Amino acid sequence: MRNIFKDIDKKKILKASSYLLFPTFLITNFVFFISKTSNSSFVPSVFFSEGYENEPIAHAGTFITDSDENLETSIISFLNDLYSTRNKSFTTGNVEDLYKFYDISQTFSSYSLKHEFKRIAFLRDWASERNISFKNIESTPKILSLKENDNTYSLTLSEEYKLDYIYNDAAEKINNFGVSLIHTLELKTFGNSFIVTKDYYQDCFDGGLGQYDFNLTEKNIPITKYRAYNLNFKINPTPENSSTYNREAAVNYANKYSGISFANNFDSKYNSNYYTYVAGSGNCTNFISQCLADSLEGGGIPQDKNWSYKFNESKGVMASETWVNSEKLLEYLLSSNKAFISFSGSFNEILDSMSKSSNEINLGDLVIYKQGDYIEHSAIITGFDNAGYPLVNSNSIDKFKMPFDLGWNNDTSEFYIVSLK
Repeated sequence: MRNIFKDIDKKKILKASSYLLFPTFLITNFVFFISKTSNSSFVPSVFFSEGYENEPIAHAGTFITDSDENLETSIISFLNDLYSTRNKSFTTGNVEDLYKFYDISQTFSSYSLKHEFKRIAFLRDWASERNISFKNIESTPKILSLKENDNTYSLTLSEEYKLDYIYNDAAEKINNFGVSLIHTLELKTFGNSFIVTKDYYQDCFDGGLGQYDFNLTEKNIPITKYRAYNLNFKINPTPENSSTYNREAAVNYANKYSGISFANNFDSKYNSNYYTYVAGSGNCTNFISQCLADSLEGGGIPQDKNWSYKFNESKGVMASETWVNSEKLLEYLLSSNKAFISFSGSFNEILDSMSKSSNEINLGDLVIYKQGDYIEHSAIITGFDNAGYPLVNSNSIDKFKMPFDLGWNNDTSEFYIVSLK
C-alpha cells in the first residue's frame, strides 16, 4: 500500500470549496475562498456559525408573515410540481416537461436547467454501471427565507431527498438513502405561476458532472454507461467495539444528527452542544469528530491536546485543526496509532484490492475523500445495502446512508477507508 503521507500535501493550505453562507452573500453565486491555516493549532469561534439546520433563519431579507401564507403556499406548490417532474426524469430520462419551469432565453435560467440535465445523466449512468435501478425519488422543499422585489422572489430553500433503489438481480429488496441540499433560488411571476430565473446550490453529485454537456434541445437523456463493476466488497457489519471506540454508538450518533429528518423521526437538527462550522471546508470533519469522540452519545474516543473541541465563556469555541479539517484529522488518526488505512485508491482500485487483502470494511470506519491533490471531505460508514455497498453519513451536504462514492469522479477521485482501532 502506498505511503499516505506522500499522497497528502503537507503544506498548510486548505483548498477552496464551494459553500453556502448567508442568503445576502449568495443571491448571485456561490462564494469561494482560500484560507491559509494560521500558526495556531486552534480555530477560534469567529469561524463558527449556527447553520440552517432546516430551521427558518432570522435577520436575512423580508420573511414570510401570516399575511403572506398564500404566497408561500403558491411557491411551495410550484416547487413541488417542479421537483416531482425532475425526480421522475431521474428514473425515466424524459425531460420534455422540465422546460416549462425555466426561461432558457436567459443565461442564469438556462444554466440552472443544464445543471439539472447533468444531474439526471450522471445518476442514471452511475446506477447503470452498478446494475441499480431507482424505483422512486421524492424531495420535499422548505422555505428558509423569502424576499420579494418587483414580482421577483429570492429564496433560501432546503430540499430533502429520499431515494429508493434496487439491484436488478435482487429486485425484492428496496434500499434507500437521503440527502439535503440548500438552494439559493430566484423565481419570477409568469402568468398565474412562476418561472425559475436562478437556482444555485452545492450539489452532492458535483464531482461527477463535468463529463456531461447539453444544448437544451434534448427530450430524453439516455443511459450512456452500462454495467462495469463486480461489486465484491468485503464487509463486517457487526464489528466488535474496542476499549476506546464504541462503533455502534458512533453510528447511532451519525444517524441521529445527520440532518436528514426521516432518519430521526423527522427531527432534523444537529447536536446543539456543538457549533456548526460553515466556513472553509464546511462542517464535515467537525461532524465526524463528534461521531468519534462524543462521550455521551458518540464513539467515546478520548480527546487530547492534539485533537479537541473546547468551549468556555470567555473564549467561546476552540477547536483544533485536527477536529475540523479532513486532512489534519487523517494525519492525526494515523500518527497517533488510532487508525490504519484498510483500502485506498480509485473506486476500481478498491474493488480490485478486495480479493487480495485480509482487511474488511467495518461499520463505523471512515471514508476520506481526495480530489486531485487535496483531501476534500470525510464521512462515516453507517451501513451496507443488500449488495454489501458501504453507505455513509456526512455533513456540509447532509447525507444519510448514501453510497460512499456517489457524486465523485471515479477517474480522478481517491478514497481512503480508515479503520479505527
